[in-house]
Amino acid sequence: MKSLSLLFCLAVCCAGCSSKEQVYERLYEGFKMRERMTQHPVDLALQEPISYDRYKRETGTDREPEPPVPGEIPQ
Repeated sequence: MKSLSLLFCLAVCCAGCSSKEQVYERLYEGFKMRERMTQHPVDLALQEPISYDRYKRETGTDREPEPPVPGEIPQ
């Protein structure tokens, strides 16, 4: 139980050091990797991989960047 709480605290700290956009991009890449694991290699060879940036443009989820929090160092 102690190691689980330590792992949770570490995950929260790491998530706090990244922007929402980075978290969404990593989630997208993780889901795509999981999808590729379940597909046949021939099907994978025939498909064109879609980047997260292209996905955002095509689905219209591309948003304006959020303003920085006061006291935060801009990236």
